[in-house]
Amino acid sequence: MLFLPNQSLRMTKILELPLKQLDWAAVQALKDEYPNAIFRVESDFPSTATPMDEDQFWSIIALLDWNKDQEDDILEPAIHALSQLSDESIFGFHELLNQKLFALDARKYAEHLGSNRFAPAEGNFFSVDDFLYSRCGVIANGRQFFEEVLAMPSLIPKEFTFESLLYMPEKAWEVKHSNVDYDYFPETSYETFSNLEGWPGMRPLQDRLNKR
Repeated sequence: MLFLPNQSLRMTKILELPLKQLDWAAVQALKDEYPNAIFRVESDFPSTATPMDEDQFWSIIALLDWNKDQEDDILEPAIHALSQLSDESIFGFHELLNQKLFALDARKYAEHLGSNRFAPAEGNFFSVDDFLYSRCGVIANGRQFFEEVLAMPSLIPKEFTFESLLYMPEKAWEVKHSNVDYDYFPETSYETFSNLEGWPGMRPLQDRLNKR
């Protein structure tokens, strides 16, 4: 790591300090001594960091504030945390979110909903959008609950939905970039009936859309 005070007409002073030895006290001391310096990190090895991994994804979800009443207020601390990360991390969060929604897109979960349960033999109306929002509700309740529902579909909340989770990556992007449009499109679809293995015998979504 190189610590480079701003160049002056006389000289530039270079301090070499191992990054792992820096703590907040050391950083503050450097700031006090060199208030106008430029901080730069150099490494001989490529970074092994990934844009977003499972632990980081769920740590952001865990920031949802359930002491609030409105969905936007519940999401606010998580959106703020996501907005502080790189663009690639926001995209990575979006992709992981869609993958989890896709994993829950199956008949075995939809059959255990309440008023919106998938029960064609009973003539029950099934809203594909409400099922999507129900899947959002599962993820919003955190990693442990998500994994419990995956293992036991009957645990899916009967009437709870959380649509706003869908827009969290875009809102984090807006906080980070203000007037720059969000144009990332995840590879994985969250739309109901996209997971063909979860809906055996169901005609593919795109095929149904094309034949309308």
